[in-house]
Amino acid sequence: MRAARVAWMLEYAGMKNPLILEGGFRAWQNSKCPVENRRRVLVPSEFNANFNPAVLATAGYVRSLSSSGTGFVLDVRSRGEFEGSEKRECCPRSGRVPGAVWLEWTNFLSEKGGFQSRRSINKQLRSRGLRSSSDIAVYCHRGARAAAAFYALRSMGYTRTRNYVGSWHEWSSKKNFPAELGGATT
Repeated sequence: MRAARVAWMLEYAGMKNPLILEGGFRAWQNSKCPVENRRRVLVPSEFNANFNPAVLATAGYVRSLSSSGTGFVLDVRSRGEFEGSEKRECCPRSGRVPGAVWLEWTNFLSEKGGFQSRRSINKQLRSRGLRSSSDIAVYCHRGARAAAAFYALRSMGYTRTRNYVGSWHEWSSKKNFPAELGGATT
């Protein structure tokens, strides 16, 4: 999830097509890909940010999407976080964005640390009503788990997906924003 968050931040800052190594360095080694054990001299270069708002969901965007009836707000936190029974000390309130659909981010991952098969991911998304043509805002607690889910959706062709990087941490602090509690709708 942390690699996905960095990739998302770089994409938001304007990097075209950041890559994530599914399964990390261990997967690279297990695939018998080349590895070298020597120092490299790196030449510094300049990166000029050119922010890409198409990948960012703001609190206002999520609020309008949650009441639109045409888009989806996807909560990828644990069931307890979604239902409001698991509280984070740094969040003033528990619960979820009204109308959010729950699919925990770990459901996208295989036992080897990469993403599950396209078939498995597609089945899970469709079972919750999501389609590749849907506008989707993904959120978690602070955007890291949501970034992993963001890339899982993008790998499936869900190009209208955005990461709500402020996530529940920001939403719960907005006293005028509604919250739902209780049983998970799956």
